[in-house]
Amino acid sequence: MKKLKYLLVAAVLPLMMTSCWDEPEQDVNDPIVAGIWLYNAAVVQSTYTLDPAAIAFRLNCLLTDKQLQGVDKLLDVKTEAEVSEMKFLFGEMTRIEENYNGVDGDYRISFDFTGDKGQSDRPRGGSVIISTGNKLLHEGMWIIENDRNSPLSYQATTSEQVMVESIDEYTIAPRAADNGLTSFVVGVKGFGCRSHLGNYTSSWTGEYSITPQFVIDPENKKVLSMAEARKATYAVSFAIQGPTFAVLDGKYQTGIRYYTIEDNIYKPACSMSNGMVYRASGEEFAELIGSYDQEAFPSSFVVVKYTPAGTECGKVNATITYNGENRVQ
Repeated sequence: MKKLKYLLVAAVLPLMMTSCWDEPEQDVNDPIVAGIWLYNAAVVQSTYTLDPAAIAFRLNCLLTDKQLQGVDKLLDVKTEAEVSEMKFLFGEMTRIEENYNGVDGDYRISFDFTGDKGQSDRPRGGSVIISTGNKLLHEGMWIIENDRNSPLSYQATTSEQVMVESIDEYTIAPRAADNGLTSFVVGVKGFGCRSHLGNYTSSWTGEYSITPQFVIDPENKKVLSMAEARKATYAVSFAIQGPTFAVLDGKYQTGIRYYTIEDNIYKPACSMSNGMVYRASGEEFAELIGSYDQEAFPSSFVVVKYTPAGTECGKVNATITYNGENRVQ
């Protein structure tokens, strides 16, 4: 098998719903290396694509608790430990401008690489604009825009930055699910980001569905407050695809289709301090689309399955299957 050239560093940054396979050695005799690179590239692209939603969910927790606590200012919202919830979620240096540009219910959130980050969050720079329509997420659709004057950017490694260059459309909307539950559907069109070390801009389009496993009941204050969000279990599914900003084989911009067939289950209450949300179970599929080097990738398809190995919140085994080969991590 041809030695793969992962031309972008693109280290996976911790996000609410992502996990990556341990980085493989460049062993030309290892038949599963190409599958690991394919899966990791899908996870990396999804990580950046889902990040505006991660910001929005934090804002929703803050706005929910502001309403529940009956305070006037975001800085006055407190956690159960009586510290600033805004600083806890977003860090000391992050600025949140309410009613941005005079539009009621619009928020501009500006990040600073030099400051600390929110709890279990990632370092980022630039700004994002979120239009809430003065509704909480369970009440109506939110629209998210990249700030063209100060686009979102991420310090992927000490030597690489990833920048969000364009977003054609980005929404989060509530949708009725089974058993009285509410799904939050993240709709993405033309999500474009690029590493400053590379020449290609991604364009990912698709949908994520995130369903807290409790019935939202505003009358009894059972809503997505920060406390409820952190202890809830989530069912997550997605289907998203398009050109990524990676060039895995050294020849072609890598196009990937990344999806689930059944829900993956996540439990934030079991999570570690590194920001990765604990995945209790699930299965993900990644498939090359478009042009690719078939010598470097003898199969276009990889599957990773997560199964609990023992007790609640204990070890979860990940099994990767690629081109007839299996490996457990």
